[in-house]
Amino acid sequence: ATPPPAAPVAQASAAPVAPAAPEGGQNMSQGAAQVRNMWPDILEAVKSRRRFTWILLSQNAQVAGFDGTTLQLGFLNAGARDNFASSGSEEILKQALAERFNAQWRIEAVIDPSGGGGMPSQSGGGGGRPAPQYQP
Repeated sequence: ATPPPAAPVAQASAAPVAPAAPEGGQNMSQGAAQVRNMWPDILEAVKSRRRFTWILLSQNAQVAGFDGTTLQLGFLNAGARDNFASSGSEEILKQALAERFNAQWRIEAVIDPSGGGGMPSQSGGGGGRPAPQYQP
């Protein structure tokens, strides 16, 4: 049996059970791989709505996780995350997801100290651990 696609979620409310998650649910990292494959298309859908949001997401964010209902975006630093949250960009992303992919996902913006792509971070901080690079 093939698992159902993760994109269509009929209700707008965040249910405790993820209807699109295969075999009793998936954790954030398992679902993230699916959404990472869709990320270029998601960015294109955002670009046609608002270039500012597209630039912010394409240069500062990556898919950090997805559990079937919540898309977790990892931002390089607190400033980029806060800019995303305060600029209306979250709503633009939700509209693009709903229109292009028929997806009603919650968006969770977090700070990703890894910097994405498996490269070591030079920004430090924000990850819940002390940043070891602060040396006199």
